[in-house]
Amino acid sequence: MQAEWTGAVRPGERIGPYTVLSELASGGMGRVYLARSPGGRTVAVKTLLNAVDGVTADADRRRFAREVELARRVRGLFTASVVDADADAHVPWMATEYIPAPSLRELVASQGPLPRAGLYWVAAGMVEALVSIHTAGLVHRDVKPSNVLLPEDGPRLIDFGISQAADITRTRAALGTIAFAAPEQARGEPTTAASDVFSLGATLFHLATGRSPYRDMGQGTALEQLVRAAEGDLDLAGLPGELGALIRPCLAPDPGARPTPDLLLAEVGTVLADRPQARGATDWLPRGWSTAIEQHRRRRTEEADAAQRRIDPEAVTERTPPATDRTHHLPDSRPGGLRRRGARLLTAVTLVGLLAAGAVVYALQDEGAKAEAPGAVRQDLRLVMVEQSAAGKCTDALPPPTFYAGDVDACYRISTRGADRMSVRQLREVTTEFDERAGGWLILMTFKDDDAERFTDLTMRAAQRASPKNQVAVVLGDRLLTAPAITAAITGGQVQIVGDFTEAEAKALAGELGAR
Repeated sequence: MQAEWTGAVRPGERIGPYTVLSELASGGMGRVYLARSPGGRTVAVKTLLNAVDGVTADADRRRFAREVELARRVRGLFTASVVDADADAHVPWMATEYIPAPSLRELVASQGPLPRAGLYWVAAGMVEALVSIHTAGLVHRDVKPSNVLLPEDGPRLIDFGISQAADITRTRAALGTIAFAAPEQARGEPTTAASDVFSLGATLFHLATGRSPYRDMGQGTALEQLVRAAEGDLDLAGLPGELGALIRPCLAPDPGARPTPDLLLAEVGTVLADRPQARGATDWLPRGWSTAIEQHRRRRTEEADAAQRRIDPEAVTERTPPATDRTHHLPDSRPGGLRRRGARLLTAVTLVGLLAAGAVVYALQDEGAKAEAPGAVRQDLRLVMVEQSAAGKCTDALPPPTFYAGDVDACYRISTRGADRMSVRQLREVTTEFDERAGGWLILMTFKDDDAERFTDLTMRAAQRASPKNQVAVVLGDRLLTAPAITAAITGGQVQIVGDFTEAEAKALAGELGAR
């Protein structure tokens, strides 16, 4: 079936020749899907969804076509290649190679800053990516940690959404993320290759310290932060001395004083040359980083396979193999779901998205509970970080608020800080389908955009905490449903509630969550 509308495309439907497996991410301008080519290759398909009455605006269509054209210019080992595109389709789309890897933003959040050797290895790949982009006559203009994926064989710089041709003069160009934008970019001045070098330095500074190089970035109003960036108000405290020679020159206020990518390649090359036998992430990165990368790749591959089997159990999907054979010693990380213990406890929820890990569990309310329509504001469902836990029932040993989990015979004390909790405000959609692999029914639940972002932020912060504080309690009314440990940030807007449900149980739960 060919998708001919501007709304979400469901698994099994097609975008061009590509069969959609699942939705990876969504935003105000479009969606990104995991899809399968006719020959079995897994790709990421980006669609443009900014439309009025089903018609894509001409300006948006031209902007998307330009993004496709710019992305096709780039050829390099450390960028995501364009596979196919159709900017003239009813819903314009672009297919790129699928990279099942976490972003630098996620890795820093879950694993902490990167030591010198690993940082130089990542920097080398990013600089090569800039060389490829600039050689094609482009300026990326949005280099930042979330736009750099890190598979085993080296970083990939992605997202050419606001790139511009270097031969186009513009004085009010679209602004990249303020925390990593060059001062001249924040001032609305023309951006050049030197602007990308500043953003590279800001990204490397984040890798080394866990924050933006701008003073108090993230505090105050957006205008105040923009002014600090435009004025080049830097705070480089905490930057390890051995990294200063690489990072500080990139952050020079004067674009002309910043090193070129070629000079940076020469500098990082001397460090890499000291270890000629080192190749991939397992050689250069701390064990926690390389383990997280392999776990993410394995999880994404298994999710793609499972999605394919739900659509066509007989089809063969080309798997994304490990980049090297040096990761065989890493611990098995296949996500395991909690099975039901008792009449009310359901099973783990796994993310169907680009970057995910963790679980969320819901329980059925008493019979006759009022179902809420998708999009309705909820009052009873919330996610809260755990502060303490103890075996057995709750006693005075743990001060309130506490919840007892009978399935694991443990008591959990949850945080009372507003930043450590979120109420589920709205759901976009709730559906059920039969899972042939598990032989049971599952529920697909999609958050509204704001809740999806808040959930990502909550799980990102939880992943940085030591056990049991890396657990997130899922509370429905006055009941604790589960408190899964979070090992990496969960991104994307859709989750699966999976388990040994009968059809009646799945539909009852979906009805409570808002299915019609």
